[in-house]
Amino acid sequence: MPKPPSQTASSKPKNLPRQAEIEALARDLVDRPYGESQLKAKKAKPVTISLPPSLIEQLEDRALENKRAGAGPKTVSAIIREALAISGFVNY
Repeated sequence: MPKPPSQTASSKPKNLPRQAEIEALARDLVDRPYGESQLKAKKAKPVTISLPPSLIEQLEDRALENKRAGAGPKTVSAIIREALAISGFVNY
């Protein structure tokens, strides 16, 4: 049994893109590299370390002080990254 006309796909109006939308898409895509992979930014990789509770407390207190003062690294991770940079480990 065929569907009633109200349920057929052909009775629904099609939303065709306007000429301005087509041109905008063409402008956006014109300078995209084809077949070349773009360099991806390196993402930070989470690392788990064990520290004495007193050191963790000091780091958390320092981060909170920095947040309240609005200066310096505001997270424990940022404090550790800064200390590693000062020790000679560079951020690539």
